[in-house]
Amino acid sequence: MEELKQAVRSWVENNENDVIKLIQDLVSHNTVNQVLTGTEKGAQLFLSEVLNNMGLEVDVFTPEDVPGLKEHPAYFPGKDYSERPNVVATMKGSGGGKSLIFSSHMDTTVAASGWEKDPWTPVIENGKLYGLGTFDMKGGLVASIMAIRCIQELGLQVKGDLLVESVVDEEFGGANGTLASRVKGYNPDAAIIPEPTNMVVCPGTHGGALWRVTFTGNTGMSFSGETILNPVNIAAKFIVFLEEYEKERQQKGGPAPYFEDDHILPVMVTRLEAGDMTAPLCDSGPTECYVDIWVECHPRVSEEELKKEILDGFRAKYEQEYDSWNELVFTKVIRFLPGSEVEPDFPLVNLLSEITKEVTDQKYGDVTGAPFACDAFMFNEYTDTPAIVMGPVGANAHAPDEHLDIPELLKLVEVYTLTALQWCGYVRNA
Repeated sequence: MEELKQAVRSWVENNENDVIKLIQDLVSHNTVNQVLTGTEKGAQLFLSEVLNNMGLEVDVFTPEDVPGLKEHPAYFPGKDYSERPNVVATMKGSGGGKSLIFSSHMDTTVAASGWEKDPWTPVIENGKLYGLGTFDMKGGLVASIMAIRCIQELGLQVKGDLLVESVVDEEFGGANGTLASRVKGYNPDAAIIPEPTNMVVCPGTHGGALWRVTFTGNTGMSFSGETILNPVNIAAKFIVFLEEYEKERQQKGGPAPYFEDDHILPVMVTRLEAGDMTAPLCDSGPTECYVDIWVECHPRVSEEELKKEILDGFRAKYEQEYDSWNELVFTKVIRFLPGSEVEPDFPLVNLLSEITKEVTDQKYGDVTGAPFACDAFMFNEYTDTPAIVMGPVGANAHAPDEHLDIPELLKLVEVYTLTALQWCGYVRNA
């Protein structure tokens, strides 16, 4: 085994340029998720050629090509996938081993304002690779692909099938791309999702909801004694409540075993809108006010439970006034992302942690819950494929100057390679 570990490390060191080049190639493709549509096609077709050239079995299909997708209970309607293909590649096993898939998404969020560099022109500075999607999650995708190439070029053959996929539409609560692969039958014995966890092993993830909360009232000037109810004033009190609600929740922690020490549970106002924005000026208050909020939750919390907790808390804080206000209306903006978790005794959890710690000299590899929501629930809630989230070291996901740490990414390639070999089993090619 020591000889194998050294061979893997040497291969990674010798192929550093190829690892970085593939990430740069993918980042140079604009794959921004446009909510109802997307721009992933060019990058996906490029990637399919890379995987074909590796001799893998490659399947390219749009979610809409998959029979039964729209009838699945987890399908979220309203998206256009006609130009948004998934890519799934399989390294067939020799038989007798367990199967594994590395599941990544190709889409990115929009380029946030404040980038000091062109988001789609990757730049290396001080051992960091900058570019939109480097950290979330093209770096992790490339690490998983290079793990397969390492296995091939070391003359090894996995016993169980080893798969890598790049799906569309994960950002903004999409997840239909991930679902499509599951419905099509790509459901191996385990999954690793290379989301950016800073090489923490995460068998559990947050859930989350994005709602538009509508406040209504009446407007005008009280020249004749009219009672004016300005919805902006109510919305302002709601925002004050949310700030207190966030702090209170974060003091509590969450459920065992992955979230007991979790004190990161965001409640974020993402948009505030009121008044006629086309008018040159407004001389009276609006009749409606909209506040968009992103609220995360721990596993085992439903969408209705989360909404009720917020409404009950708001009512309790302003109980003297609440009944004089019009009822708040919550409108779902994207699908609810349920939190999910894998049983602690699932063997891949400990295996991935031990390998990560060994490769990184104990620097990384701790096991805890991920402080974000993602598409892991599509595996954990709707298939028999347990999914663990674990990916690169970096910073500024969904923010200006997103980047990943190159030396740690090379360690991640080692981790993925050794994990795949030990999980799937392997033999040496004759």
